[in-house]
Amino acid sequence: MSRSLRGPRSSLLKTLRFLKDTAGFFRECVERYGDPFLAHLPAGTCAVTGDPEGLREIFSADPDTFEPMVRVVLEPLVGLNSMLLISGERHKRERKLLMPAFHGERMRAYGALMQQCTRGAMEPVRPGTSLVTLDATQSISLEIIIRAVFGVEEPEQARQFRDALTAYGRSYTLPISMFPGLRRSFGGRGPWARFQRHAQVLDGMLTEQIARRRADSQQREDILSLLLSVRDEAGQPLSEQELKDELRTLLFAGHETTAIGLAWALYWLHRTPGAKQRLEQELSTLGPQPEPEALMRLPYLGAVCDEALRLYPVVALTTRRVRTSFTLRGHEVPAGMGVLASITLAHSNPAVFPEPEKFRPERFLERKFSPFEYLPFGGGARRCLGAAFALYEMKVVLGTLLSAHRFSLVSDRLIRPVRRHVTLAPEGGVPLRYEGLVPAASAAA
Repeated sequence: MSRSLRGPRSSLLKTLRFLKDTAGFFRECVERYGDPFLAHLPAGTCAVTGDPEGLREIFSADPDTFEPMVRVVLEPLVGLNSMLLISGERHKRERKLLMPAFHGERMRAYGALMQQCTRGAMEPVRPGTSLVTLDATQSISLEIIIRAVFGVEEPEQARQFRDALTAYGRSYTLPISMFPGLRRSFGGRGPWARFQRHAQVLDGMLTEQIARRRADSQQREDILSLLLSVRDEAGQPLSEQELKDELRTLLFAGHETTAIGLAWALYWLHRTPGAKQRLEQELSTLGPQPEPEALMRLPYLGAVCDEALRLYPVVALTTRRVRTSFTLRGHEVPAGMGVLASITLAHSNPAVFPEPEKFRPERFLERKFSPFEYLPFGGGARRCLGAAFALYEMKVVLGTLLSAHRFSLVSDRLIRPVRRHVTLAPEGGVPLRYEGLVPAASAAA
């Protein structure tokens, strides 16, 4: 017999608590109500679990049991045709069309580009100066995405895309993402009107770039050129609007999430001297200018990236709306209600990750974790399509930076995650002081 779920009552204070400290709010709910529990969230009412068996039940279920639940939050940012918001046969079709863009060989072709963007970002930085790590990693990641997705090489065009994408992302603020009632223009003024103006600018640029690529007979390796060439089983290409929405998804998800993960990795390394020293020793075996594929083979570098994504996952949760009745850990979840896989609860489970509050990359060298224990990119049929690309970029950028450069923390204060919209980023962006080139890199330069 199914049991009824318990949870805190719906209130504005509880919603604000969830938005301010998602991980803390969920931990308190588990302590009081058990796992799973019921939560009334901005996207709807959900049955929440971070238990590995609960996550297994969600991610192993027939994908048609669910449909996306975050439409109200993400639709303005990525569009109705985004992979994040479609379901059923259409989701299967578009996922199949997009997968070749992230195939191993094609992905590895971007390694040199990633290193070029990383080294270029460090050229103007002088020893003794301070930088906000998240600003630096976003600049690097955005440059990679602009060039990998669109193949943009011309500096002025790249600058225009950088400006447009930065303004677009920053203008989609937390209040308008979580509270649809605020999406009003108020006579052309206010945050929603500002976001709409930036959205129109970006839409125009996407239209121009798609037309430019369609008219270009040259063989190109960028993702847009690939997406223009793909056809489904009926021989049909992606429509123009489908293309635009998937490009917006790639541009948003492809640079912000990786940049945040890199900022956390740099923060935790500089708070944990032993881990930093071990990584520097591993990197020193490759010299100041390691090849991307050599970096990919370094076990501790991979463990550092994995642990950074475990400790503070960039996206704290993944949701589905139940289409037909679903049972979660013996609790009946009716159609129309959501199920929520809490990545933060899973990653802070002391039975799986002893001393979960500590940054300890060695745990990923000591054992392998199941996809229901460690899930920084979600799971099941809707697991992030760009997960391999994101991890590849994290390793290449982090390895390239620390092979040649040294940094120190400006302050030893503990930095907490703050919500941007769907992502959680380090508060203040992690200020670092640039100490200069490592001696071997200085000699090579």
